[in-house]
Amino acid sequence: MTWWRRAFPLELAEEGHFSRREFARFLAVVSAGFTAGIGYLWLRKKPLEGGSDPEPGHHETPVALGLASDLQPGQSRLFKFRDEHDACILIRTPKGELRAYRQTCTHLGCAVRFRGERLECPCHEGFFEVDRGFPVQGPPSRPLGGITLETRPDGTLWAVGELPKPTDLPERVATACPREARTEVTS
Repeated sequence: MTWWRRAFPLELAEEGHFSRREFARFLAVVSAGFTAGIGYLWLRKKPLEGGSDPEPGHHETPVALGLASDLQPGQSRLFKFRDEHDACILIRTPKGELRAYRQTCTHLGCAVRFRGERLECPCHEGFFEVDRGFPVQGPPSRPLGGITLETRPDGTLWAVGELPKPTDLPERVATACPREARTEVTS
């Protein structure tokens, strides 16, 4: 009979074959395996978005995004930056400023989309401000990864690198919640 059949019997009458010491040894081996696995993942420190975080100021291969004048205020466009799996979003804010962020929500990795005046994660109703990518509502607690943009003299727009991750996360900005906007009562 194999060891696992003795360890996990199908019949109730066979359950008493293992002592507490053998069960404790089994738990110790399983716990050591989990600890080793977690230690391995900690040593690798790969973020959920995939790939490793580049050093601040590290310049990637520039990616052409078309003419800067093609994007009107309130519009967005998707593009790939480091590789075909690195989805990013280019937006022109209602104020007319160009911004680019990773399209991956910092909560659980859902795709972020541009909705008028802010970026929205539809999975858990998380919202980010468009100026700096800071979370303003919902479960996300970290800002979106920013992409450095450059407008060349011929009017073409290029994604040229990563913005350094902000270290000072402000308190959540008080903005109107879409759910609250539907249930507002005036007195």
